[in-house]
Amino acid sequence: MKVEDRTFTKVDWERAQKAVFEEYDRFVKELHAKGVEYTVQQARRIVIYQDLVDEWKHTVPTLMADLEDNDLALTVFKDLAKDRVSHVLQRCAKKMEIWPDYIPSPLTIWLELAEDAERE
Repeated sequence: MKVEDRTFTKVDWERAQKAVFEEYDRFVKELHAKGVEYTVQQARRIVIYQDLVDEWKHTVPTLMADLEDNDLALTVFKDLAKDRVSHVLQRCAKKMEIWPDYIPSPLTIWLELAEDAERE
């Protein structure tokens, strides 16, 4: 599990997991601050964020096994190196918003995102 020749430890993954949860919390706070109309307009993104964050709720060893080879998921480490906050949910949601109308399981979402990243 490397990004730019770096191997990530369990502690790195714990930090990444926390950062993803914080990104989700910032999104929820934004929804509250901007009100009901904005929240209704963001309904699809809300569902996407919830599905994406579900995979990050696993124990860290499971999370590592599920996402260690997923280049898009690993971009969270670049985010943390750059400005110490995650933007991975936002980045993935933008890609998913153009997908057809189906909502697969959280792990399947991450696998689909990995395939999209490989095609780019």
